[in-house]
Amino acid sequence: MSSNFARHEQFLRIFALLDILSEARHPIDDQTLIATIRERLGLSRLSPRTLRRDCEFLSSCGYPVDHTPLAGSRKFGWQLGQSAVGGRKIPSEPLTLLELVAFAVGRDMLRSFEGTVLWTGIESLRQKLERDLSPGFREQLAVAQRVFHVSGGETGRYAARPRLISTLTAAITDCQEIDVAARQADGVPSQRHRLQPHCLVIQPPRAELLAFSADESPADALLIDLERIEEVTTTDATFSRRDADIAAILEKFAAR
Repeated sequence: MSSNFARHEQFLRIFALLDILSEARHPIDDQTLIATIRERLGLSRLSPRTLRRDCEFLSSCGYPVDHTPLAGSRKFGWQLGQSAVGGRKIPSEPLTLLELVAFAVGRDMLRSFEGTVLWTGIESLRQKLERDLSPGFREQLAVAQRVFHVSGGETGRYAARPRLISTLTAAITDCQEIDVAARQADGVPSQRHRLQPHCLVIQPPRAELLAFSADESPADALLIDLERIEEVTTTDATFSRRDADIAAILEKFAAR
């Protein structure tokens, strides 16, 4: 079993191509097909030349990939000839070593959430991913995981307050205003805020609440470290979620 991650990426790319073509009812031009594959796999780039080679590879494997003229255009598009497949069923997409290693790295980066509802979801997903792995695949995965070592996190940083994460995520999802008591600097009394929570910003190992004041007058966004939150209460008041540019907001905080 190959541990070359580039080969695994190639497999995911070709399988995505096959899946997209099998669902298409009409030929797909190069740029549309490239954009679809890039979006699905998060690729930074994919050249028309690579796309053509992938299509030729599928054709060499017995899949009838045709390059046919597009209706009303001089351009050509790619299409899987369904009538020529001969009953071949495209198999379900399997898990690859690259996907499992990427998940493991992401899991290690979020170890500060052990003991919270987020970690419950992570561990449940891990169990599902690893449930049907063969012994040989498990051994290969263990070897491949040694490529990456994640450090700098604080395991179980929020474990002592498991309800904090679940309360905030529920309020964000349901667009409910919250009352928050947040600790200030040493010797400064805690401040209470009526907030419209927007999202949880995770910058390992720290997590912060990005929110807006619920007061009638417009106010800048607030960014509160979860460790400073002493108490949070969900209210019955709801709000309409703002169309906020989170990246721009975080840049302003970083510049302060």
